[in-house]
Amino acid sequence: MFRNIAHRGDSIRAPENTLASFEAAVDAGVSAIEMDLRATADGHVVVMHDSTVDRTTDGRGAVGDLVLEEVRSLDAGAWFDSRFAGERVPELPNVLDRLVDRASLVLHVKDAGRGIEQAVAREVASRGVADRVRVSSNHHSVLTTTRELVAEIGTTWIVWFRDWRWWMWYVAGKVRRLKADCVAPPGGCVTETMLKYFHDRGVTVRAWGVGRDEDLAARLITLGVDGMTFDDPRRLSELLAAAREDIA
Repeated sequence: MFRNIAHRGDSIRAPENTLASFEAAVDAGVSAIEMDLRATADGHVVVMHDSTVDRTTDGRGAVGDLVLEEVRSLDAGAWFDSRFAGERVPELPNVLDRLVDRASLVLHVKDAGRGIEQAVAREVASRGVADRVRVSSNHHSVLTTTRELVAEIGTTWIVWFRDWRWWMWYVAGKVRRLKADCVAPPGGCVTETMLKYFHDRGVTVRAWGVGRDEDLAARLITLGVDGMTFDDPRRLSELLAAAREDIA
């Protein structure tokens, strides 16, 4: 089943990685909502893509240098549109409380060795929602630690590679060793050969880096990719429906 994954929420209609964008994604009926996790200086897990808060808030500085109270004081919405002024940087427990029963979540762990894996495992286990949460990362240690802590949680290894057979072989083997059940290459690198290679080995393929490129998204759907992150999930649903009509 194809997974329409809202990239940082419905980030074309609301400021990325905020509860407003996540709510918009729920309203869009997405398969899952993707968000980025980082740790504050005092060990709390917050939703933020960049290593600094400069681009998407009214503050400055590295997330890892700020304590939670400093992050809580930031406006994470006004940069996008004045209608979202006062939107705050979400915290992991609040996101799970508000969303996990309404949409599957893809937690992209950006920081390795900062305690995020342990926090995710603790929050997921306490709620019994491992079947509703997937952890993605390019860091090997994040995936192995997460699976050690919560064996039943799904994990996705984010990779960068071209369509080189030896490299696909390496990635497929690494996915098995990491006990990940999904690999995520850049959308522009995905080919029919690549999809067949991984599918034959029981590995699903989810594309990233598609943004709002409709031509690329349509090509990936036609190729048979298992899902992708996309900035405009409502439009992606339309593209998927159109592709199915063409097949029919």
